[in-house]
This record gives sequence, C-alpha cells and structure tokens, in this order.
Amino acid sequence: MSKTMSVLAALTLPFCGYAQPSQLEAARLTAGTTWQPAYNFFCVAPKANSADDPPIQPTKIFDNLYAIGDSGTTAYALATPDGIILLDSLPANQTETVLVPGMKALGLDPANVKYVVVTHGHGDHSGGSFYFQERYGAHVVLSAADWDLLQPQNGKGKASANAPRRDIVATEDQPVTLGDVKIAMVMTPGHTPGSMGLIFPVKDGASTHMAAMFGGTILLPQRPDVATLQTYLKSIEHFRAAAARAQVDVEIQNHPLMDAMQDRLAAVRSRRTGTPHPYVAGAENYLKFLDVMAGCLRAQRADIP
Repeated sequence: MSKTMSVLAALTLPFCGYAQPSQLEAARLTAGTTWQPAYNFFCVAPKANSADDPPIQPTKIFDNLYAIGDSGTTAYALATPDGIILLDSLPANQTETVLVPGMKALGLDPANVKYVVVTHGHGDHSGGSFYFQERYGAHVVLSAADWDLLQPQNGKGKASANAPRRDIVATEDQPVTLGDVKIAMVMTPGHTPGSMGLIFPVKDGASTHMAAMFGGTILLPQRPDVATLQTYLKSIEHFRAAAARAQVDVEIQNHPLMDAMQDRLAAVRSRRTGTPHPYVAGAENYLKFLDVMAGCLRAQRADIP
C-alpha cells in the first residue's frame, strides 16, 4: 500500500471501522480535480449539517436561480414569468430571519411563490413551507411517502411541528410546471422513504443548462442499516440514469457541504461576462459527482453487498 493510501485508510478507519483502499482510490480518480471537495467529504471526512454552518450571501447563481441559507443547508428560488418555485424552504425558525429577507435582498417577492417543492420531509427542508402555504397560498409538493412522514395517517403518529397541510403528491410522471420551467421529480428513497431528486433548466444569458439536485443525500454513512444503504445506492443509480437522459451539466445541493459552495458563489459574484460559469461542470462530469457519492459509500461500508 502506498503512503498516500495508508493516510487515506487511517483517516477513514476511525470514522466507521473500515475502509477499502482500492475503492477509495477508484473514487479519488473518478473525482479528479472537479470533484475533489466531494471526494474529501464523502470518502475522507463526512459530517452532518449544523446550526453553526456559516451563512451564505444570498446570491443569484443563474439568471433564474437564487441561493439562500448557509453552507450546510440551502434553499433555492427558481424564478419564472408566472411566479417563483422554492426548492426546499429551510427550517421554520429561519423563514422570517433568513429565507424571506434573503429573497427580498435578491429582489424576489415572497408573495410570488407559487410552489414549494420539498425534496424530503425533514424539518430543515420542509419547515418554511407552511409559511408560504398559509400566507400566500403556495402549493407544497412532496412525495407520498414523505407526506406520511410529516402527516402520519390512521393514528400512526403525530404530525410534525410546522408541517404544511397535505397538498400535491409528487410523482415521476408529472413534473411541476410554472411559466417556462418544468421540474422533473425523481424518487430517490434512502435518506427518507420518499426523498426526491430534482432536474430543471437554468438560464445563463442565451444559454440554457440542465441542473440537478440530489435532494436526499446521506451525509453520515455509518448510521443507516445495510438494507437502507442498498436502497440508497439503487436510488443513486436511478437518479444517475435520469440525469444522463436529461444531459444534466449543473450540480447543486441542498446540503452543499461537499461542493465548495462558498468558493463557487464567490466565483459567480466576481464572474466577468463571457467567462465560463463556475456551476457548469458538463454532462459527463456531473455523472462523476454521483459516482463519487456511490463509490465513497461503498468504500466506507464494506458490509454493503
């Protein structure tokens, strides 16, 4: 074993008990320079998001896509001629302190939010949706399984605090459409029973790109059981196939701990006209991001068949 591989193994062994050097090396080669931060996160030093994650400056990433939140948990506003689609909504206690002020700082009117697409039913993504539903009549979109997570039926549990009222049930064959934008929803169970990935167009001047957000990323691979991780790996494969068909070339995350978000946002803000967009990775490269996710998980959990 090379010295480099010995160091990598040493870094990962205390984390979950074992790591497979050959798979670590394969993931590192897949990552290349583009996804080195993802490799460092998923393969070397995974961590959970935290209330202490540094805030981000609300930023217009593309002509129709805006980021608000912090470097651990981010919501996105997707603007259309007919209104705004929120992609996740931050925790409920950040609605009026982070999300709404961030939208206003970007020139976005919260009253124009027509849909809140929630990638999964955890409170750090769904918490603000009730606010937009109640105050502005926005529709909330969530998978059937994660509606059940937020609003258990037939006496099977209590509704989550600040949970939105049951509204639109997301399915793969019915995109969310508003104005000139269609959001394809891809079911990716694992992190939660009804986690979803989203695929949608973003605009950069005269160019249109396809962006994707894998909305239910497992951040700490030592926690789930083997069956859950097997489901999760199948979900990555399923989402990868959908991303390949759509020619996705832009990566965003709702937990952007693994993609150098602060650096990329700074690069967007300082970008000069005509220079490459920091978020456009290319269709082939985007798929490598998902391959690093899957490869690092297999490297960290040798008990996955």
